[in-house]
Amino acid sequence: MEKDSIAMIRKVALAIVTILIIAYVISVAVKANFTQIKTESATLMTVSDSIPATGYFIRDESYITYDGNGVISYTLNDGDKISVDEPVANIYKNTEEATDKRNIEKLEQQIANLQQLEDTDETAMQPPDVIDKNISANLSRARISASQKNFTEADKCVNTALYSINQRQLVTQKTDGFSDKISQLQTKVDTLKKKYPKTQKNNSVVSPKTGYFSSVVDGYENYYTTKDLDRLEVGSLDESKLVKKEVGDNVIGKTIEGVYWYIACEVSAEEAIQIEEASDLSVDIPLANNNNISVELHEVRQKTKSSRAIVILKGSYMNKEMINLRKEDISIVKNTYEGIYVSRSAVHEKQITEEVTDQNGVAKKETKTVNGVYIMIGNELLFKQIKPLYTGEGYIICEQNPRAEDLVTPDIGILKANDDVVVEGANLYDGKIIDRTGT
Repeated sequence: MEKDSIAMIRKVALAIVTILIIAYVISVAVKANFTQIKTESATLMTVSDSIPATGYFIRDESYITYDGNGVISYTLNDGDKISVDEPVANIYKNTEEATDKRNIEKLEQQIANLQQLEDTDETAMQPPDVIDKNISANLSRARISASQKNFTEADKCVNTALYSINQRQLVTQKTDGFSDKISQLQTKVDTLKKKYPKTQKNNSVVSPKTGYFSSVVDGYENYYTTKDLDRLEVGSLDESKLVKKEVGDNVIGKTIEGVYWYIACEVSAEEAIQIEEASDLSVDIPLANNNNISVELHEVRQKTKSSRAIVILKGSYMNKEMINLRKEDISIVKNTYEGIYVSRSAVHEKQITEEVTDQNGVAKKETKTVNGVYIMIGNELLFKQIKPLYTGEGYIICEQNPRAEDLVTPDIGILKANDDVVVEGANLYDGKIIDRTGT
């Protein structure tokens, strides 16, 4: 009897331990199922489908020279458009004269601004809040331009901000006019002008061509010109072939001739086909902080459709960062996609069965596969379908507002920006309740 009792106790104890183990395993599984859910917000994003390449910039350049003496004061910024015989710099006897003449120009601009305000009808004035925004915006632009050493542009922004400050004085009736200020400024101008005879003429240097101005020369001018475009072939784009020329001391800048410039790149046969088929080409130049520069395909040159190719792109946009580029790593952008960013780990397939009617009017069941994601609404999961636009490495860009006819089924909702998308989780299904506390 005693042995039977001991055996019974052992059985009960074993049963209890087994139950506890099962309960623990279930608890761990349930908690894992509840807590191992990770979500992220669906965000709008713009991405580019691009081809990396080494680009050689091709343009025609003419030196601007000055053989005299004196202090050179440029009248243009690098990248500015210029016409033939337009002045690019003034020449002064010494630094003092150059400074005085620049100050005269600034003072005369201030006088012109104040006179314009004096002559402006009050009804044409902007309200104070708009003026305040203009002041803030121009001061910000001035700081940025100064940090980029674009002092001419910084001066323009400061003058515009000063104009707005004076305008605000009038609008808020802090002043009746600027006649006294104009007289003071004019006195300063007259004093400076007395130092220089009226018969004295300023020497100026003009551009020999129409195009874009640059004050920088590097000795590689015209290493490739537009005359070379017809001679470029695979293997001919080689940096080691570039020869730096000595630049004379009388060269003070250059003109990038014409309106257009070119970039030549060597690409694979597959990449050449992709570029030819692209509907809207642009280039990104990371080191020059220039993106989405619109270009057009000038020519694709290759021996056969299966061989490597020379691609020549043509553009017209110019600024001070681009004007002196020679050889740069670029990205040739074939297409740009704007839509909802989704991690690929969030995408699932769902089988749905619908009743459809064929052309003979016969109803039948049809099973379709829908790509989509699970989103959290409160503590409940909901499946929403997606319409992919572009698939990248580890992500998909989905169309934000796809047309009904482009959807697999209209019966399942569409992913929207800011939806809470599940990117990690097991055993996901429509209507599943998630307890994120794990209790």
